[in-house]
Amino acid sequence: MGKKLSYPIFFDTICLELSLCRVFRRPVAPSAKRYVIQAILSRSSFGITYLARNIYLPGQPLCVVKKLAPKFNDPQLVTIARAQFELEALTLSRLGTHAQIPTLLDYFELGSDRYLVEEYIPGFVLAQTIQQQQPFTATQVENFLVQMLRLLEYIHSHHLIHRDLKPQNIILCQTDRRFVLLDFGSVKDLDAAKSSSGDRTISDASRSIGTSGFAPPEQLANRAVYASDIYALGMTCICLLAGKEPSQLPVDLKTCELIWADNVDICTDLSQIISKMTQISLADRYHSATQVLAALENRTIRAKLRTYLDRKYAVSTTDRIESPAVVHWALGIATTD
Repeated sequence: MGKKLSYPIFFDTICLELSLCRVFRRPVAPSAKRYVIQAILSRSSFGITYLARNIYLPGQPLCVVKKLAPKFNDPQLVTIARAQFELEALTLSRLGTHAQIPTLLDYFELGSDRYLVEEYIPGFVLAQTIQQQQPFTATQVENFLVQMLRLLEYIHSHHLIHRDLKPQNIILCQTDRRFVLLDFGSVKDLDAAKSSSGDRTISDASRSIGTSGFAPPEQLANRAVYASDIYALGMTCICLLAGKEPSQLPVDLKTCELIWADNVDICTDLSQIISKMTQISLADRYHSATQVLAALENRTIRAKLRTYLDRKYAVSTTDRIESPAVVHWALGIATTD
């Protein structure tokens, strides 16, 4: 074991383990020399995530460096972890540049280690609001929902299912208030699944991909569909509204659904949309992000209708007629009147 080194710490001089700082004795890839570690962002059983600076670019911008470092010795599990790590890099490359997805900046190997470098998003992880018991308002959740649904439309248009959407994987950017989705190492590529011709894929080897409380039954059975991401997004909305994890919420023993709407400040139509997103049965759930966006848009139209009729004609709640024909008629009057 070599002597402990002080900052700056370079990829080509140490193994990135800040506690050990072991000096390498072998050649390194040129790209590894670019990054200087600033701090450890997180640790998991799969590896370590660092905050770093790219010293080869003007201004030495911050970036996120992920190191694959499995804490298990099972050869099969290590193989799966490596495949998922590479899958994340391939997925980010495939999705290209999008405001709500971190941009892939680099991917390289250093000896037996693998590294992925992506854009740094300044902000806070949504899980912090739950931990600090600072729930979102209904208005904030609706804004979040619209942003994330548009993102899911984009991801699903590439025939990808995220499969791990949850507050821990979403950052609220502090500069422009956009929500950014992280961790694409668990995605399901529907194109690859079709072309595999029955071969055993990495997802087949990891049947429990997803997080308990956010993954719907069909996903836990390795049959994830686009609606599986809709379920996870709906559960995330519930957690943000309630300020609690799914495991902390009461459950209806007859339907196995969470009991949450009565304990949060939310209007009936929005709670109905979120409830439909989180139905246990696929048949009762929205099938696509586009369907949920349409429901939200219809809700907005109805709200405009109610406001217009209340102000123009003082129509009582019991006398309202909200058929599609009346909605479009009143909306047309409201926008031209």
